[in-house]
Amino acid sequence: MFSRLGSLLAAGLLASACATARAAAPIERPALEVPPVPPRIVEPAPAPDLGNFEPVADLPPEKPLPPVSAKPRPSSARETNNRESQKAESKPPEPLPVVEPPPTAPPPVPAAPLIRTPATADAAASERQIRDTMLSAQKGLSNVPFDRLSGQRKKDYNDAKDFIQRAEVAIKASNFELAKDLAGKAEKLANELQGR
Repeated sequence: MFSRLGSLLAAGLLASACATARAAAPIERPALEVPPVPPRIVEPAPAPDLGNFEPVADLPPEKPLPPVSAKPRPSSARETNNRESQKAESKPPEPLPVVEPPPTAPPPVPAAPLIRTPATADAAASERQIRDTMLSAQKGLSNVPFDRLSGQRKKDYNDAKDFIQRAEVAIKASNFELAKDLAGKAEKLANELQGR
């Protein structure tokens, strides 16, 4: 009797729920009207006040530079002495030509300093901590008999060895955060392999 009453009650509830449910018609909303773009009025910049400036005197004329002549180099000391004595007799001494100093090479650009995050501020301490983690993982793996491992556990063993090698490479590249992460993964796998 209670089962009949329960099923009638359930059927009544379901029927009343279906009788009141109807699809609501979509509400039509008016389209939005976009206002026109306001005109662009650009105000000109104020003209500079030229009344407060004082005139500057004309610059002095530039002095022309004496022409630089290329002198051929004499081949021997005798010819040099003969030529100099002839020139001294025939011409008055010439002013020394202005020679521009050769351009100097730009100073070497210093190498960019290594940027360290606050987590790796002390490189030696970070490296020591990572190496301790790697050593712990290697010791753990040395205690695991590889021959007796199942296929998945052999894969985990090889993954741990790979993590240790990659951590070593990351340390050499001064990427201490990556090295710490890899060493931690290797240690975790080694501990799991020992625990089973």
